[in-house]
Amino acid sequence: MAASAQGRLRTDGGLSRFGIDLVQTMNRVGMLVDCTHTGYRSSMDVFEVAQGPVVFSHSNARAVWDHERNIRDDQAQACARTGGVIGVVGAGIFIGDNDIRTESLFRHVDHFVNLVGPWHVGIGLDCVSDVDSLFAVVENRPGSYPAHLKYDLRPKFAEPEQVPELTELMLRHGYGDDVVRGILGENWLRVARAVWR
Repeated sequence: MAASAQGRLRTDGGLSRFGIDLVQTMNRVGMLVDCTHTGYRSSMDVFEVAQGPVVFSHSNARAVWDHERNIRDDQAQACARTGGVIGVVGAGIFIGDNDIRTESLFRHVDHFVNLVGPWHVGIGLDCVSDVDSLFAVVENRPGSYPAHLKYDLRPKFAEPEQVPELTELMLRHGYGDDVVRGILGENWLRVARAVWR
């Protein structure tokens, strides 16, 4: 499922019979289904067969920044219909043009809040503490990380230290305390409690 989203495959054939069985098994045993690294058709197939909340643990809005790895609005809406959460990611190439400003990260949060409601939005920064090692992997695997997707840039990542500033931005934009608490973690807890056995 993940290969097509990362540029390794040219097609996204959706879920195979094995993929459908896997999602059903994950639901049965209480494992969270995450569509972040899946292609468009595969993710939409997951939403059709899943029997509980599905998440995008670290994905941004393609409507805000048009990157192939960012998700479309209909994917976000389908995720929300399962009761799931979309975690906004802090990788600069998915926020903007390698842009890690908190205001730019907030644009993705705000887009999803307006699109699917605040109870389906979270933070999934996908922090990287050793950027040099990550960049070495990217450089050594050009087939897996193609330059046209901006993987050739030296990656930048929003950091956890930006969360207080993000919190202030949400409050300044009229988000209530309960909404902010949800986005900062309570939405993830709700989904975990619903899924884990």
